[in-house]
Amino acid sequence: MLKLMKYEFIHSMRSFFISFCVFWGACLLLPFFTEGLIPDIPILSFMMAFGFTVLVMGISIALFVSIFTHYYHSMFKRPAYLTLTLPVSSLQLIISKLIVSFVWLILGGIALMFGVLLMGVMMSLLTHNMSIMQIFQGILEVFKGLGQMFMNQPGESLLSLIYMIVETYALIISIYFALTLAHTALCRHHRLAVGICIWIVLGIIFSWIQFVLSGMSIASFEWYGIPVTFMFIDLFFNVILTFVTVYILDYHIEIE
Repeated sequence: MLKLMKYEFIHSMRSFFISFCVFWGACLLLPFFTEGLIPDIPILSFMMAFGFTVLVMGISIALFVSIFTHYYHSMFKRPAYLTLTLPVSSLQLIISKLIVSFVWLILGGIALMFGVLLMGVMMSLLTHNMSIMQIFQGILEVFKGLGQMFMNQPGESLLSLIYMIVETYALIISIYFALTLAHTALCRHHRLAVGICIWIVLGIIFSWIQFVLSGMSIASFEWYGIPVTFMFIDLFFNVILTFVTVYILDYHIEIE
């Protein structure tokens, strides 16, 4: 299992790392385009904020596109002949891909924070409004505050972490399920596009289910502010989608 995860991590590194490098480069260059102009021209302040928003959206979209493309190519294109003949079960294969994708999403969050740090450092160097030491002191204060929050509210922090893991798992396994379902006898052409459409429809169905349940009294049950009912519903669907995906891989998969 660990060797399989190592293999997945190495073969997915290129696409994710390229996304990170592009984002970091853009964070370094963006301050130069507005250096010395932001205080004088208000519209450029808006452009700076809009540019940063585009960067954040770009890295987020790139991460999800990388998850789509890596699973698609490793499971249904030429490399699939090697992947599906490995001496592991389909469940182990799916779990290893889920764990690696989850790790990359965490690394994506770290890359996002590092990009913000780079841009802050460049802005401080160009405008002289804040020293680099003050920036790092501010970062230390943020981590100190997070540590105090975890110490003061361990139950809420742990439940929030579990909820985040369940929701992230739901996002990834829905992608895997949609792409796997599109590679059966039900679909013969444009399978990647069909898989994306299935994923969107699946998201709409889950949102509708949550909307319907939100009107019931059971949905109002919360613990430490976390909607526990929705978390268990998502956990239930996660298990169902995982085993249905494994079943399709074992008995109905068609490689391109």
